[in-house]
Amino acid sequence: IFVISALIGIINNGLESRLESIRKGRSVVLEKDHTIILGWSEQIFTVIAELLAANESRGRSCIVVMGRKEKPEMEDEIRAQFPSTGRTRIVCRQGEPADLNDIDIANPDASRAIIILSPDDSDAPDAEVVKTLLAITNNPDRKKEKYNIVAQIRDPKNLDIARIVGKDEAEIVLIGDIISRIMAQTCRQTGLSIVYNELLDFDGDEIYMK
Repeated sequence: IFVISALIGIINNGLESRLESIRKGRSVVLEKDHTIILGWSEQIFTVIAELLAANESRGRSCIVVMGRKEKPEMEDEIRAQFPSTGRTRIVCRQGEPADLNDIDIANPDASRAIIILSPDDSDAPDAEVVKTLLAITNNPDRKKEKYNIVAQIRDPKNLDIARIVGKDEAEIVLIGDIISRIMAQTCRQTGLSIVYNELLDFDGDEIYMK
């Protein structure tokens, strides 16, 4: 009776620990061919909306979101914006996007693409993005194949540094510069915004690169 009671206690503690880890979003993602979004900003809902539209032509797909917020909070905000996600499953994990151990939770080696958002809650958002790039590309246990990374940079002064760190595995997007150029061009030509939308979003006709 004593041995059985001790065994039940050990199993119970193990289950509670595992459930607590899952509740906090600290368990390793087992998905493959998924898209990872590292960081949390106001652009995340636009990114998710485009990914959901892009995944409509695929079978079952998955988006993994990792941010500093608690897992239930991220899930509630995403669910409020997207009550239905169609064939795409959204998985949230709590962690530090620039921490190597936390990034491993999102299973980057099995992912099809990684998106690094410039965080809104940081005094040095570009530094956070560069550290995340370093953690992914310089991981000693990383896969041999190249990653497919897209990262946001806000300050033009940090663009060259990010490109050096990302090498040929990352496409660096200077978000302020791109937005200001598009705004200037659409002001000059009536209807150009419709053209940009049709070319760049996943709604309607799409452009595929091979």
